Amino acid sequence: MKHCSNCQSINIKQMSSFHTRLLLSIYLFLNFYFFTGAIDYGALIALIPFIIPYSHKCSDCNTTFIGMPRINLNNFWVGNIPDIYLLAMSPSILIITLLILNFPNTGLGRIVYLPNMYFLNSMVVLLYLFKFRKRNGTSNYITWVLLLIVTVILSVWFYPQEYGVGILKKIFT
Repeated sequence: MKHCSNCQSINIKQMSSFHTRLLLSIYLFLNFYFFTGAIDYGALIALIPFIIPYSHKCSDCNTTFIGMPRINLNNFWVGNIPDIYLLAMSPSILIITLLILNFPNTGLGRIVYLPNMYFLNSMVVLLYLFKFRKRNGTSNYITWVLLLIVTVILSVWFYPQEYGVGILKKIFT
């Protein structure tokens, strides 16, 4: 897709990025692994984000259309809300992965923990994205670091253990 179908312009911007699809695919794969505990054909659900068509927008006539991706290093990061959301969720997903692999004695607590942690961390990130960002769409690095630290602390703090001492005591002793 090199030309706009409406005005034949070559000023076309890809509205969704490969970065978002890659992070979403990793997120789906980890969710499947966390909830089932196995890696089998069901894990192919993680390939769904790569099948969804890409959206494009013509800069001249503002026409939005769907097409194949434009393979370009500039399209790896578009910087839209899904990109920022998934990038902000990445540290907590990584911490949850490390906790599950290193501290597997959760019993049935993991069934309650995972959806609650995804929901809580998502609400923290979305609240920041829609309420506390500056009007011009930029934010400073200190608030981003604080946001990431809060999501990681919440993920570690609420992690369940079936028996023995709590996870915080195991980490800090």
